[in-house]
Amino acid sequence: MARLDLRAAFYGGPGFTLYHAWGPNSALPLSPHFHDEYLICAQLRGDEECQVGGKTEHFQAGDVVLINPQQVHTGNQTGNQELEYLSLYVDRAFVEGLARELGAPTRSPEFTVVKADHDGRLVDGLLALLRASSGSSLYPTPRVPPDPEIELPSAGDPAASAEQIELDVAAALQDVVLLAFEEFSNLRQPMLRSSKRVAHRKIARALEFIHDLDGREQGPPSVSLDELAEIAELSKYHFLRQFSSVVGMTPGAYLRTLRLCHAARKLRTSDAPILEVALSVGFADHPSFSRAFARHMGMTPSEYQRLGPL
Repeated sequence: MARLDLRAAFYGGPGFTLYHAWGPNSALPLSPHFHDEYLICAQLRGDEECQVGGKTEHFQAGDVVLINPQQVHTGNQTGNQELEYLSLYVDRAFVEGLARELGAPTRSPEFTVVKADHDGRLVDGLLALLRASSGSSLYPTPRVPPDPEIELPSAGDPAASAEQIELDVAAALQDVVLLAFEEFSNLRQPMLRSSKRVAHRKIARALEFIHDLDGREQGPPSVSLDELAEIAELSKYHFLRQFSSVVGMTPGAYLRTLRLCHAARKLRTSDAPILEVALSVGFADHPSFSRAFARHMGMTPSEYQRLGPL
């Protein structure tokens, strides 16, 4: 029997994006990248090897990956088996709102571990969210015939109201996010060290400068390699080498990824045309932006926009 290509489905709603991938081409290697959201990813089938924070992590079926916003990571299959995984991207504002409601001492919590070994509760929570979301808008729909070896969620009860679907999705989302942050973050214990912490003081100083700019400016931060090297008190050559080694990508790639993170947020939080979004984050035209965005997000800007507002 011929092996089928990657199939993927995106679900979107207030505060989240859910990505379900399965099939042999889901094993395509991912270059170093990051997102502006928290990532909670369940490995449902197959094995992967990832670089997170300069360390190699191995993930098997049943493991859950926990990645903080702007934490650089990669992904590579090990062996020839097919992969299946669920990736939940949670908006930072959603997590901060939840922390406020709980009265937690940490209002912007971060995960303190990268891997939850065979955590059935988190896997079940993500599958429950997938089942709840399957009754809502799905984009894009799978473009290949069903594979009898893969059990997919039902299309949802056609009689279910939009309001009920929305309530079910919101409840499932809150359950899985609460579980992840109560168990594996510094939500309740601010002194616990984030897994995103950079031990290299000088590189950490440069990253803090970038993040401060990112928080203050309307668009993505604009800063030169010379400026960053000066802030880190390193020669440009040593700064470039140390940054790439410690962070997992070059300073230029890091700043380009921040531009795409800004673009993604604008697409889900405003009605701005795609060309306007592209120009606002420093791209010269629609085609170059669309290509870069698709490589980063796995979908085009228009597809991402259709997931609905955050």
